[in-house]
Order: sequence, then structure tokens, then C-alpha cells
Amino acid sequence: MKYDAVIIGSGLGGLLCGTILGKEGYRVCIIEKNAKIGGCLQSIRRSGHVFNTGIHYLGSLDEGQILHQYFRYFGINGKIDVQRLDDSGFDVIGFGDDGSIYPLAMGSGFVDSLAQRFPEERRALEQYAAKLKDVCMSLPFYVLDDKLCGTVLDNPHLGISASRYLYSLFDHPRLRQVLRGNDLVYGVLSEKTPLLLYSLINHSFIESAWRMAGDSEQISRALADGIRASGGTVICRRTVKRLIVEKGVVKSAVLHTGEEIEGTQFISGVHPQVTLRMITENDVKKPYRSRIENLQNTSGFFVLHAALKERTFPFSNSIYYHYSRNSAWPPKLMMVPAGNEQDGYARAVTLLANMDFSEMKPWEHTTVGSRDAGYEELKAHKAAQLIEVAEQRFPGFGQMIERQYVSTPLSYRDYTGTPDGSAYGTLKDCNFPLSSTVLPRTGISNLLLTGQSVYFHGVLGVSISAAATCSELLGAKYVIDKIKT
Repeated sequence: MKYDAVIIGSGLGGLLCGTILGKEGYRVCIIEKNAKIGGCLQSIRRSGHVFNTGIHYLGSLDEGQILHQYFRYFGINGKIDVQRLDDSGFDVIGFGDDGSIYPLAMGSGFVDSLAQRFPEERRALEQYAAKLKDVCMSLPFYVLDDKLCGTVLDNPHLGISASRYLYSLFDHPRLRQVLRGNDLVYGVLSEKTPLLLYSLINHSFIESAWRMAGDSEQISRALADGIRASGGTVICRRTVKRLIVEKGVVKSAVLHTGEEIEGTQFISGVHPQVTLRMITENDVKKPYRSRIENLQNTSGFFVLHAALKERTFPFSNSIYYHYSRNSAWPPKLMMVPAGNEQDGYARAVTLLANMDFSEMKPWEHTTVGSRDAGYEELKAHKAAQLIEVAEQRFPGFGQMIERQYVSTPLSYRDYTGTPDGSAYGTLKDCNFPLSSTVLPRTGISNLLLTGQSVYFHGVLGVSISAAATCSELLGAKYVIDKIKT
């Protein structure tokens, strides 16, 4: 059977493209190398608890807000269980040097709550909130206005450094730290981070912030059910080894089993560098291949999933970020509730910190289950360091842990196929916006890209990416009108 659209990878980008095209009558086939669909949407179950591996919270999900509109269009509103985070502190930024904490409130409370702590910065905070909104409103697939359509490359905020913007607007050094305190959701705020990316993520959370109540696989299950209901096919345990290109057109995908899947259109939701490995040297122009192959990737995460002893750790419906008081690793951690409260206490949490892939070099050619004692020793050492930093804010936290489960960028690489275990795909660099931005088109007429490396990452970012990718086939005005209605 020849499909209208063959989609490689069942991560969020692939599933969303399958959903959009399935709604338009395309015969869709999604090919996934793992036993389970979902990519970063996957969850693990340990000691009776569910830990989400990639999706920790969502922004702009109130009715009428942009992600709510996308979810309604995708047909998953009402099919997933979500919980609104604390309005008065969806994020809490803490500092180990003096023990201070700064809750970030949603909506109009965002400026008011911070202005109470930094009264001399109120006007700048008002300008900041307005600027983030204005930047988002310049994106056609955020404001859902096809009159703004062009490419992201035309957006002036892509070439502005978020870090430099913060330094130009605010005088108080602690406030600058607070406003970059959640940067683990987009890597690490540096001189390279575009204001466009920073604004999309932070404005969406300020509008409204939500987390999954239960496993994030609810999203992938709901999307896959919708794809199958529209006549689509989802195939697991099949790896695409290469794409057959003839006269500048992809004819079929060859699987590791030797099977060939023919299609009219092909969309790759896997990392762009991995996609290029599926085609021969001459299938795309050399400058394009060179640019993609030389893109820098974002860093990965060291992750500790902790099952907690009963009635030991008070539940907080917030995402907590903590700056360490010393210079040792990690400089900052992120703590996420896992599951719901029980009698006012948390039963599980997830801790994350950036980890450079260079630390994984001794084991980079190994796979899950085949690594030596040295790797296990490294994980144990890193876990102890992470817990030590957590105890700066929560004394005795280590004693509250009943069981713990650890993963590294290698784990992420093996399960998602992402080079270097990169958490957010390719790095967007405001200093080189043209060369660091990945567009849906590849130079092969019927091969498109989607996913977190294309334009933006995160649930909202990948929703925008998928809509932009499908617009290459359906037209931007058509897709935007569909999402709006």
C-alpha cells in the first residue's frame, strides 16, 4: 500500500502532523522504532508511581488561550487529565546563598508579586510583560493570523539576545536572576538564546501554567487514537534505515526488516541530523547538509526520579528551581511534582539538572543494559550531588527518599535517538539566526521536517512546528483557519 504521508517518528511532532493530515483525508503511516509511541511524551512506572520523562508542564491552556485552541483542534481537550499549577507561584525560584525564594504568579499577579519585592523595578516589569506578549503576537501560528505569515527568519526578535534584553531593562541583579531562573525549560539562558524563544515559553506560562495529572502518555494515546480513527496506521518496533530518493523525490522508506513503505509525502519528526543519515550524500545540496550536520545541540539532563516515604515531604503544586550556593555541579536544579498529593504530602518528585554529554564519552558507544560499573558509579555520585543541592532548600530531603531511579543524556539518546541526548534538539542562536534555525523544507520536494528542532520546542513550540510543517502541504491560511474554528 502506498500512503499519502509517511511520518518517521511518533514523538509529539510526528503525531501532531499525523493528526492534522489525517483530518484532511490523508492516508497516514507513522513509523516508530521503539515499542511505545510518544518520544518525550513517554512515562515510566516505578514503585507504583508514574514519572514523566519529558513533558513537565504546559503553558497557555486556559480556555481561549493558544494551546487550548490547538488542543481543541487536535481533538484531545477533555481526553487528557491536567492540573492547573498554583496561580500565586507556578514557578518558585530559590537561592541557596541566602535562602530567599521568589514565586512567579500567573496573569496580572506576575508583575504585582515581583513589584512587591522589587518596587523600583515595577515600570520595567510592566514593560517586560508587555514585551513578551508583543513578541508572541508577531508569530502567525501563535496569534493565528495568516497575514503575518512569512518565515520565522523574518522575525526581528529572532536576532535579539534574551540575556542582553534582560540586562538592558533591569538594574537589580537578583531580579535578572529570577527572570532567568526557569531557564532549564529551554536549556540555559546565554547570550545565544533568542528573545523570540524566551518570550514564547515564558509568556505562555505567565498566561496559565498546567501540569499533567498522571502520565504524559495520555497525549500520545489520544493522538494515536485519533489518527487510527481517521484511517491512519501507527507501526512500532520498526526503524527507518534509509530513504530511497529518485530524481529529487523520496519514493520509499526502507526499514531495518527490509520492508519498504511507499509514500507521496514524507515527514521526519526525528532529529534533522539523524534524518540526513537516512539519505545519500548527493540527495541534498552540500551547503544544506553541512549546515545541518554542524548545528550545535542543546545540552541533556541528569534526572533523578524519587519515590518518597509517606508523609515526609509537603506537597507543593509548583515547579521549583534552585540556584546552588556553591560552584560545584549542579549550579541549578529543577524539581517537579510527580503524581498528586496524598493528605497534603507528595509521594514522588523528579529532579533535573543540565549535564554535558562530554561526561558520557567513555560510554557513548554502549547501549542501555550494557554499561559497566564505572557508569553506575558516576550515576550514584551525580545523584548524591543533586540531592545535596536539593537539601539546601529542603533539609533532610535525602532521608525522605524511599527509592530512586536515575537517567542520563545517554538514556535519553537511546530512547529518543537524539544526538548527544539533547533535551531540546538543535540550539537556536540569536547571533546566527539564519544558520541555526531549522525550517520544515529540506531541499527534497516531498521531504519535510517537524519536531522540536524546527522553530521551537516544548508542547506549544512543537504544536506551532507541526502546524507550520503541514502548512507546506495545505497552505498556511487553510491550517490557521482550521485551528481557529
